[in-house]
Amino acid sequence: MRVALFTNTYAPSLNGVANVTHFYRLGLAERGHEVHVFAPAPCGEDPFEDDPAVHRYPSVRAPGEVDYALALPLPFCWRIACEIRSMSFDLVHTQHPVWVGTWGQRIARRRRIPLVSTAHTQYELYANRTFLPTSWIEPAVRLHVVRYYNGCHVVTTPVRWMKRRLLDCGVRSPVEMLQNPVDLRGLADPRREETRARLGLSEGDLAIGYLGRLSHVKRVPLLIDAVALLAERRPNVRLVVAGDGGIAGALRERGRRVLGDRAIFPGSIPHREVAHYHAAFDVFATASMSETQPLAYTEAMYVGTPVVALATPGAADMIVDGDNGLLVPPEAGAEGLASAVERVLTDRSLADRLREGGRRFAEGRHYPVVAQRLEEIYALAAELAAGRDGPPADQ
Repeated sequence: MRVALFTNTYAPSLNGVANVTHFYRLGLAERGHEVHVFAPAPCGEDPFEDDPAVHRYPSVRAPGEVDYALALPLPFCWRIACEIRSMSFDLVHTQHPVWVGTWGQRIARRRRIPLVSTAHTQYELYANRTFLPTSWIEPAVRLHVVRYYNGCHVVTTPVRWMKRRLLDCGVRSPVEMLQNPVDLRGLADPRREETRARLGLSEGDLAIGYLGRLSHVKRVPLLIDAVALLAERRPNVRLVVAGDGGIAGALRERGRRVLGDRAIFPGSIPHREVAHYHAAFDVFATASMSETQPLAYTEAMYVGTPVVALATPGAADMIVDGDNGLLVPPEAGAEGLASAVERVLTDRSLADRLREGGRRFAEGRHYPVVAQRLEEIYALAAELAAGRDGPPADQ
């Protein structure tokens, strides 16, 4: 099968969708499929510059997002348009219901081939990034997302709450569960002590870590406040915030003001280093409210780092409280996060149970396992496309 993956972000960008798309490609290719990726050109060096299966749209840096590039409108993309016209595909798989994803949908419709799309996030949460009132933007975004997914043969999502939400909002296309893939091979043999030394952590320090994109929806300030509360009882705690993003500078300033030298900001982390950083943490903690099925949780679980997260729908779909992580009611705020982290640090049997459950959870997300499930979904999309004689019309 020849598959076209259309995405608004791809490596070397460091974010969940970029990684998931790459692992889709890797797993499908290992199963004998020919996979082409269509994505914006990175703002810096392109590690896939010589890869004939990665096709880049001209782009500019997206405002406020360090690791996102924004593809230029189609009139600037005549070269990619010519490439696409010369290629044949059996199926299109889009990663977003906007921009590059919309272009992919248009191609599937014109060629009357199966169309699959993955719902990665709640796009309404980003409505406040425009200059228009959020009360205007959210309904418009929701309407567009529903219409887009109703124009697909199959929609996938990694979490059950998103499936319920899509159906409740009016999506009538089949919605299938598809776990976010992780390359567990890259998480083998993490170098804990070496990484802790590089971070300036001493043997007695307790490292509370976060690794991910630094944006408002991740709510890192709440995590900073939680560690500040914990430090009142445990002066040897340190907070490590690894990653980059539009609010990195503001977070560093807040960290210095609230935690002083207890806050460590190593910056952007290459994906090959992720396992080492997770292993350097004593607890992985997050205050994010926007996740579906973040790779960082799975990666931390696999290397044996207990996870503490707010009990949002996405986290609750991944974490069984007390088995493979701890869930904190969002209304408990910074004090709730601090208390949960302290439970892990003081109760060795609990920490061991979380490590064991986390490892078991992560093993089911290895990318070859997910690729096999993706094949089943593509077969369903092809069957539905044959029955409908082409992609669904706009709803």
